Amino acid sequence: MMAIPKKLVPSSPVRNLIRRVIRESHRATLARRPALSALSVRVQLTSVPQDPSSPATGADGRSARPFARRPTDGALKRVVRTEVDGLLAQLA
Repeated sequence: MMAIPKKLVPSSPVRNLIRRVIRESHRATLARRPALSALSVRVQLTSVPQDPSSPATGADGRSARPFARRPTDGALKRVVRTEVDGLLAQLA
């Protein structure tokens, strides 16, 4: 089960990309550890993923909205996949 709020990620292609990366990570984890298939997992996005290569604030001093549109490089995929892999690795 996933919850990717529109308020945090307004762009639907970006929300779909995040969902797809979470599903891929979950499937890969199940392939490595089949015993986890008995668990029910809920993933909820609570903050906007931050791109480490982009500044946190814009030129005007206000906080930037990273990944407001679909990224062209794979920065979002890498950030989300790393985070989800780490969380799923903590499961018993």
